[in-house]
Amino acid sequence: MLRHVALVAAVVALGGPQGMLPVRPADGQQLRPMAVTEIDQRETTLDSPRRLTLTFAEPQPIEEALQLLVMGTPFSLAIDGEVKGSFRGELKQLTLREALTALLAPLGLDFEVQGTVIRVTKHQPQTRLFDLNLLAVQRTLQRTSGPSTALGTGPAASIATTSGRDQTIDGVVEGVQALLSDTGRVHVDGHAGLVQVTDFPERLERVALYLETLQQRSGRQVRLQSQVFEVTLTGAAPIDWRAVRGRLGLPADAASAGMAADPRALRAALAAEGEIRDLWAPDVTALNNEPALVRIATAGGPSLTMTVVPQVSADGIVQLSVSHAWEEMARVTESDTVMRVLDGQTAVIAGLLRPQQVAAAGERTIFGSTPKRPGHAELVVLIRPTIVTLGTK
Repeated sequence: MLRHVALVAAVVALGGPQGMLPVRPADGQQLRPMAVTEIDQRETTLDSPRRLTLTFAEPQPIEEALQLLVMGTPFSLAIDGEVKGSFRGELKQLTLREALTALLAPLGLDFEVQGTVIRVTKHQPQTRLFDLNLLAVQRTLQRTSGPSTALGTGPAASIATTSGRDQTIDGVVEGVQALLSDTGRVHVDGHAGLVQVTDFPERLERVALYLETLQQRSGRQVRLQSQVFEVTLTGAAPIDWRAVRGRLGLPADAASAGMAADPRALRAALAAEGEIRDLWAPDVTALNNEPALVRIATAGGPSLTMTVVPQVSADGIVQLSVSHAWEEMARVTESDTVMRVLDGQTAVIAGLLRPQQVAAAGERTIFGSTPKRPGHAELVVLIRPTIVTLGTK
């Protein structure tokens, strides 16, 4: 690597005959030798921390300027016949790679390093292949309001999966095309998971960054741990969530979409509101922006249909689109909501009441049975999203 090179297109001598470098300007006239500072033969990379400085007062043929850059280094030059042009200017405190880029980029030239050989070529398109790790299927979620097949009027939710080219692949094609030059081309094979792109090297680098970011984000996944139960209340009032937060040691009026409490602790806090009847506890894992469907039904008993679409951000926030329908006898209770929850927090969906006959505590009929009186049952759904990191249990 050149520690320092000073080249001035003027008749200046900096030292004796040793260490002199003959320079010929564009008109072919011989100039007096210029001094070259010490050369360190140990440098073998283009990115050495040692810097070089070159000054060209007159246009210098690009071949000669390149020879000056590599002189005294272990690198050799291979220059294609189509390489033409000249350079005039001043380069200060640059690495060899930076100096090569500064010389060649304005002339539409490229370079690549193969071992210790630097090949200089005309700027031209290249073809590169990229992996695309996306499923070649299209999954669509359909939600409908009203009772499900248990009551004979059609499903409350369904997910259809079809094989073939889908909107995700079309989106990848559009995203890559937006980064290409006018002559760039792209072909995506969804079944082989392959993207073929032809364009200039700097455009291919943009495509590589885009596809890497795309697959990194689409590959995020979240584990959705749910608990569904009903709380039987002795009165018409719903669950007192201020009191529940107080039992958990949380601010009573905190504005939060979820609770940081463990689901078991939250369930214990709800037990003070009324009798708890467990219904279901589905546990599923879903990919980013991919729907997950859970349907649980008991012959002649209650059934639950729940769909969740998660969107996982890089800052640990999970956005959830949650829809659930709870059916018992001829009654349907359902909700559809969107919320944002921190990773590991517990989101709560509640407030859905239905009338129910409850036992009158402390009372007995003349026959010794416990009388019933009007009350309410409130459905509570707890969802705890946990972002899954690959390689962990």
